[in-house]
Amino acid sequence: MRPGHGSPAAFALGLFCAGVLLPGTGARAVPRGVCKEIREHYEGLTLRLRIDLRAAGRADDANVVGLDGVGYPSERSLVLFTSLESVFLQRITSEGGSRLGLTVYRSREEADRLRASAVPQTMGANPNFGRTLATFAQQGSTSVVLELKAGKQDAAGQRQEIETLLDRVFYLKSDPTRDDLESFVRHHPDLPVPRLHAVTGLPDDEIRALLKEAAPPG
Repeated sequence: MRPGHGSPAAFALGLFCAGVLLPGTGARAVPRGVCKEIREHYEGLTLRLRIDLRAAGRADDANVVGLDGVGYPSERSLVLFTSLESVFLQRITSEGGSRLGLTVYRSREEADRLRASAVPQTMGANPNFGRTLATFAQQGSTSVVLELKAGKQDAAGQRQEIETLLDRVFYLKSDPTRDDLESFVRHHPDLPVPRLHAVTGLPDDEIRALLKEAAPPG
């Protein structure tokens, strides 16, 4: 006996298996073509940060950026890279579902140095090598996850959303304003003047004047 075509349960099951009724990660995955295009355009660039990035101690402990805001690994995680710093975007990968992962290093040189250090050692080598390498990686790099809302069927929407989120992490389409530079100085009074000059490019005398204005009275 053939099953009745009007069975709601059978119809719902068919839609579920087809991924129509309840779209899961497959329906929201980042298409390979979109990921490839974004990689070709941005991977391997040195970019200036718009936000602070914290150290990610584990692979699943990344800085998360979405249209709703920024989430950090932990409040106890140290700020590894501050806003306005230039960093090296070494890799962009699909993390499954609607997530795109970014691997960020302090510089291209540090990324190359770590990759060169990842060569397996011979027997009798330093037993702490793996731990040392992991510590170096945490000190010199961190990870960012972009969480998308646009679905897989909307490739153009995903591409636009990815670029919007990238521009929230980095200065892609503009340079820092004068207010951005002055605000950085005021919010980092503990940094030495040479460091503030290196990050902002402001003259030392202007930096000292801004620090004096921001200092509490007394």
